[in-house]
Amino acid sequence: MKFNINYLYLLVFELLLINIVNTKNDKTFSNENNEINTKNDDYYLIYVNNPFNEFKIYSNEKNEKRQESQVFIESLINDINDLIIKNKNTYQHPEKLNEIEKNSKLKKRNNNNNNTFVSNSDYIYPISSVNERVVLYAYLSKELVNDIKSRDNIIDCVQNSASFTLHSYYNINDILNETQWKNVSIRENAQIHLSLLSQGKYDKNLINQYDNNYYYPSSAGKDIDIIIIDSSFHFNYDEFSNTRSRIVQCAANVKGGIVYTDNIDYYCGESEFFHGEIVADMAGGLLYGTANNANIYGISLPVGDKGVVNENDILGGLQYVYENIEYFNKPIINISIGGFHRRYDQIYKQYESLINSITNKGGTIVTASGNDKINLDNISRYLIPCEFKNTICVGGIYNPTYYEFDYIIDPNSNYGSKVDVYAPYYIFGSISLDNQSQIYITGNGTSFSAPLVSGLIATIMSDNPQKKFTLKTIKEILKENGKSEIVSTKDSTGILANNGKHIVYSTDDIYYGCGIYAGNVSCDDLSRIKIKSTKTVPSNLKMITNTNTISADTTTTTTKPPKILPNNKNGITTTLIVTTTIKFTKTLPTN
Repeated sequence: MKFNINYLYLLVFELLLINIVNTKNDKTFSNENNEINTKNDDYYLIYVNNPFNEFKIYSNEKNEKRQESQVFIESLINDINDLIIKNKNTYQHPEKLNEIEKNSKLKKRNNNNNNTFVSNSDYIYPISSVNERVVLYAYLSKELVNDIKSRDNIIDCVQNSASFTLHSYYNINDILNETQWKNVSIRENAQIHLSLLSQGKYDKNLINQYDNNYYYPSSAGKDIDIIIIDSSFHFNYDEFSNTRSRIVQCAANVKGGIVYTDNIDYYCGESEFFHGEIVADMAGGLLYGTANNANIYGISLPVGDKGVVNENDILGGLQYVYENIEYFNKPIINISIGGFHRRYDQIYKQYESLINSITNKGGTIVTASGNDKINLDNISRYLIPCEFKNTICVGGIYNPTYYEFDYIIDPNSNYGSKVDVYAPYYIFGSISLDNQSQIYITGNGTSFSAPLVSGLIATIMSDNPQKKFTLKTIKEILKENGKSEIVSTKDSTGILANNGKHIVYSTDDIYYGCGIYAGNVSCDDLSRIKIKSTKTVPSNLKMITNTNTISADTTTTTTKPPKILPNNKNGITTTLIVTTTIKFTKTLPTN
């Protein structure tokens, strides 16, 4: 008997399709055990003793032994096929057999290769044959298994299971135990602005190869609302294509301080800076954002030629959020816009009052520290909204490449005691310019550090849906997660944003130390600790632990540093968008 190779592939594919419910780009793992089903219908591997030895599934060779083997296997397949047909009533879900049969017959009718034999069975076929052992694959009820096992030349009938895994250098159980997440997803070979947020400090003296993966709770911000007040938004492209599982839309346009909610959907606002588009991608983009399952709402503000935003528009956008805050779920408001003011300025007072009122209603406001290279503690004016007590102010760390990060505050980032946390300053992402073309971008600035933290907070919230979060509790979580990840500059220190995972892995599984910063390798397992160069394994290895167990064409657009501008003709003071540098590229560079 000859088997049609193409048909076998099609049949295997069809059976797999019936089993598949949903697929995701990222790998997802949980604490739940994958127990083998012992009660319901399932797919089985039938191990057969072939007394005629040679049986080739994918060969047209002809010899006597092979023909005898074919007759034997064909006869066995026919017997089991008849058994299945006569005992359909033993299946808990016989409709699946009907589906398999229907699809199988359709594939046979479409098969034009008349030189090969197609099995008469719709339910069973060989998948492997070596020497005297043949393996058949079939969909069986539990009642049929013992009957088949009792037949001559049947070695065993074993339920098919996913018992093999890819050899990964990371340990899922260690990650779940440390983070206490419900389950974990892994975005492999992610951009550095993501990977830095889900591991402790990388030390080349402990780790042989930097781990580019981004590890995060699988809820990924599910049901958490991130509101972004910024320049403009285009959501109709790949980075926000998963709208079946979340909401992504423009909430409002602000013009002249008045909010308009007409003519909005996936696009709102007009700006040559594409600032809001990048901010949104960092917060919730599928590949480049920290929370790719969070709901994203854009509120667009008009932006002047020099990257300025009028105070009346800032107040108008915040007023809309304030009056509608109860319609959002655990809202996180990202404001990557700032300017310097005195405490007695009326805009300072009104702005702070709105921030406080939104916070009191349950909103969490995340802001950018700016890019003036200054210690905010040493100047007379205040950068708002960063320095308001009821915001989470985010600075930037130096991370231009995978090989250049010393956990220092970026030289361009503002810093000081009012900056709550630091996140990557340099980013890579993707935006849509006109709802048709999609381009890749590189950028830098605390404007993009802030939304990384907004998304990170959303993932923490979504992993704990029953917990009530306040600004105080969120700051405590950020402080706890980052307490061992200190970043510094010449006259200040801060903490690096972290989502709770501190284990540092080496992609080649080679470590020069032990503990949480060396793949969580046991300090007693000296066989796993390599000697680097002429160095020996240090005697104090057990101290290396964490106390927390639980050439494309390009165009560059740059805005100037924020400063106070004189009143314009309408008497409205303007505030500059926090400095950003953006480079556009047509092709996706390699990491």
